[in-house]
Amino acid sequence: HPALPAHVGSGRRGGGVVKFADLVNPDDLRRALDEGMVRARESGDGQAIYNYSDAAMWTPGAWDNPAVRQCRGVIVQDGDVIARPWAKFFNHGQAEAGSLDMTAPVEVTDKMDGSLGIIHRAPDGRLRVATRGSFASDQAIHATTILRRRYAELEIPNGVTPLVEIIYPGNRIVCDYGPLDDLVLLGGVGHSTGDYYGPDDVRALIEWDGPVAATFPFATLADALASPPRKGAEGLCVRYVDRPHIVKIKQADYVALHRIVTGLSERTVWEAMAEGKAVTDLLEGIPDELHQWVRDVWAGLDGAKRDTLTAAEHAHTDVLTTLPNGWGRREYAEQAKTRGHLTPYLFQLLDGRDPGPAILKTLRPSGDTRAKTYSEDVA
Repeated sequence: HPALPAHVGSGRRGGGVVKFADLVNPDDLRRALDEGMVRARESGDGQAIYNYSDAAMWTPGAWDNPAVRQCRGVIVQDGDVIARPWAKFFNHGQAEAGSLDMTAPVEVTDKMDGSLGIIHRAPDGRLRVATRGSFASDQAIHATTILRRRYAELEIPNGVTPLVEIIYPGNRIVCDYGPLDDLVLLGGVGHSTGDYYGPDDVRALIEWDGPVAATFPFATLADALASPPRKGAEGLCVRYVDRPHIVKIKQADYVALHRIVTGLSERTVWEAMAEGKAVTDLLEGIPDELHQWVRDVWAGLDGAKRDTLTAAEHAHTDVLTTLPNGWGRREYAEQAKTRGHLTPYLFQLLDGRDPGPAILKTLRPSGDTRAKTYSEDVA
């Protein structure tokens, strides 16, 4: 795979500087901000970080806006791009992943299960780490401490953003990395070209002496997909070497474990519905690989409720057609009690009340109700 070009660090405008307006169309960005698909957060010392919001994860069509895809932790100061992480990339099997060449050359690395760390230079000249949407998240603060304590002599050339995975026991999600408390080098991005580089290339460029994400000898996406799952791993990141495009392959066992660890269950979905929330309320903050599962559970509960309600409404109408003139509640009750499990709902319909909440109570699943979710700011 190609190494970092010799001119990295020069940039299109000299000194590695790329204008944010050249990277992201201002009209696209304005629309994304107005619609709440992108959020900007200030550092307090003159920098701002732009990251897609949790809402972008479940809003139809959000990814059609190039600004939403690009704003995955872009750091800006005075209109200049200070750090440029990878744009949003998707799981294999998601429509948004686009057309995937199964035979093109790729570099395959370990998909680490921590928080993305974006190494950049603060206005005071010191290096620090941001997470995807925050300069001050617990993970960003922890990572900056590690960076300045262990890698104080690190030299980052202008025009490239090194990217790391922030791993420490207090930030464990699913995968158990034991006592590891460090920054794992993932790769980087060239500012002026947008080219993606693997961990070995960036390690050589910045003379990184810390841990590096494992690289696997799979030549193509087809080879990566055919590889067996690895115990205790999240999956793989497949990076095309001839274009800036990455696709994730998440192991089925990881997705299942993630659901358990985050406390997401059918009961969680049911409780949100019983509280009168919308499915989009529940999707906010949940990793995208679980969105379809949530939607399927929601649709199943909603469908079962609607089926029972429809049956009750038909039974109520049928009862009314059988009653004699001048009927009262007693006559209605005699007919309604013959309708089995629908009987309680018939009286609610008779009284002009919505049987929906009562029906939903009967659909309550068993399962753990604890919930632990991770914001897109620190994923």
